[in-house]
Amino acid sequence: MRPTIPQLDTWNLEGLHRAAEAARANADVLSSSVDDCSRAVSAAGSWHGQTREAASRRIDEEVDHGYEVRTVLLRVADDAEDAYQGLKHARTYVLAQRDLALGQGFEVAADGRVTHVDPEKEGAAGVFQLNLLGGLDELERLDTVFGTRLRESVGDLGAMRDGQPDIALADGSLHDPDAVAIRLAAMSPDERATFLAGLSQEAQRQLVIAAPEKLGNLNGVPFVMRIEANEINVRNALTSEKAKADRDESRIRQLEAMLTPIPDPAGPATLAAGSSTAQLGMVDRKFVMFSTEGNGRMIEMIGDMKPGVPGVGVYVPGTSTNLNGSGSNHVAAWNLADQTGGPILLYMEGDFPQSLTSLSDGAPSPRFAADMAPRLVDFGREIDREVAGSVPGTPVSYVGHSYGGSIVGSAEQLGLRADRILHASSAGTGVFDSGWNNPNPEVRRYSMTAPGDLIGVVQSYPEAGLRIPGGIVLPGNPHGSGVLGGDPDEVPGVTRLDTGFYGSQIDSHSVGEVVFGSDGHGKYWDDPQSTAFRNIVGVIAGTDATAYVERGIETPYVDIGLGDNGNGAKESFDAAKAAAAKQAAAALGIEIEPYRNPRVTDNPAPGPTIDIK
Repeated sequence: MRPTIPQLDTWNLEGLHRAAEAARANADVLSSSVDDCSRAVSAAGSWHGQTREAASRRIDEEVDHGYEVRTVLLRVADDAEDAYQGLKHARTYVLAQRDLALGQGFEVAADGRVTHVDPEKEGAAGVFQLNLLGGLDELERLDTVFGTRLRESVGDLGAMRDGQPDIALADGSLHDPDAVAIRLAAMSPDERATFLAGLSQEAQRQLVIAAPEKLGNLNGVPFVMRIEANEINVRNALTSEKAKADRDESRIRQLEAMLTPIPDPAGPATLAAGSSTAQLGMVDRKFVMFSTEGNGRMIEMIGDMKPGVPGVGVYVPGTSTNLNGSGSNHVAAWNLADQTGGPILLYMEGDFPQSLTSLSDGAPSPRFAADMAPRLVDFGREIDREVAGSVPGTPVSYVGHSYGGSIVGSAEQLGLRADRILHASSAGTGVFDSGWNNPNPEVRRYSMTAPGDLIGVVQSYPEAGLRIPGGIVLPGNPHGSGVLGGDPDEVPGVTRLDTGFYGSQIDSHSVGEVVFGSDGHGKYWDDPQSTAFRNIVGVIAGTDATAYVERGIETPYVDIGLGDNGNGAKESFDAAKAAAAKQAAAALGIEIEPYRNPRVTDNPAPGPTIDIK
């Protein structure tokens, strides 16, 4: 329903918030009760016989039923809270705009129309009216969306009073949704996709309620179902973590953030309302994969696959990535979605190395890439399936940063299909001893590495190792293919792009400063206005990018000359010189940053603009 502005003055939205809290509290009580019941029966170790077996079966049925009811209660709580926050923000915005207009002598009608007796203020009246109508549109949209969802949830609760009802399959037969979920788990992804396509939306929804933990991460399940299932899985994980005696507060904060709506990258993130900022167009975060296994895993989709998007991007981050610390990765992915106008999938379907130096479980180890690459190939097929169904013909690009570049390169060795590949400060070309095996013969590959980035030393290190005097052989780059070498910048057919310059004041770096040194490895991800970030956007959106220019760059402690880039010996010398300067200063009690305040000595101009195909 579309409200009038006077009606907004009388709204009391706190009831929605209290309803959300009550539904969540009841879900927690229900969860604890069925868990206690299940544990009590399991603990009766000395009790045997048919009665015990019958009781166990009945308890299992009720525990399953209890979890299903809990799922719906949590959905009610989530939707009620989202409705409360969204409506509150939009109401605040509209009333603030109304008050601003009235304070400046404008007349505001109940439906949002704005006028002024002075004809010269017609333009300003139009701006106020546009803002008010936009806010009322948002209120109407939120009311429709959440009203529908809450009615569905209330209907689900009524229907499952005595157990979840059976669902109808494509042949008209009725089956228990738990049994159907078990059947789905035994199918191939293609079989699942075909099977689920024959079900009604209502049947699909009941399947998600019955078995969210199964459907959330199954390939072949449509993204819309996986997203709905994983919203339940994230909320259940939050409930479980809060109930632990040794609860992980960082994990709790992360799970709460994953359940908190974010600005829609397809629209304005914030709209000014006087001296405050009221957020409109907030959307739920969407996860097409989620697991608390290992360091925590997820695949988040930011933006939507809808007609007109220029491209779909997959961002694979690097070393030290984990669920609890994924906030910066999420921000970078949001900015990519915002600038490209298309969906971005933040890919974290596995454990990443958490150390830069450990040979066994750090960045030098190829085992993380070898483990994740086959999963990325499989998930790539799911992306292609979604693209074919929603936005056929839209190009799909994969961007691997640092260790993520090794994962992407390794996946391409195993047959990852892509339209464009970008190695951003990549650790190497792939951990397997083969060339890239992309089934798309028209794939376009790009790379970029900042001058002075220590990853350049790793890239240039020979894959077979290096023999030094004394018969000692140092290990080579484990992320370098024996066929392709270790440096994506040097592989024939790869177009190298420029990391260029910062476009914002970011930490100690000023606008226009060259992207360089140790910070040049990843700081550009935090600056959406940087040359490097805009090049990533250009690759995903298929627009244009800035081609590579080799530059001479110096600081008081480091001098990188023309010809150093890509030369392993010179890159190693430059890195050693910087490290020695820092160590010598530290011995005197002085802290320096050898790469600070760089000056471009050769080729200071941006590189040429090239079209991305």
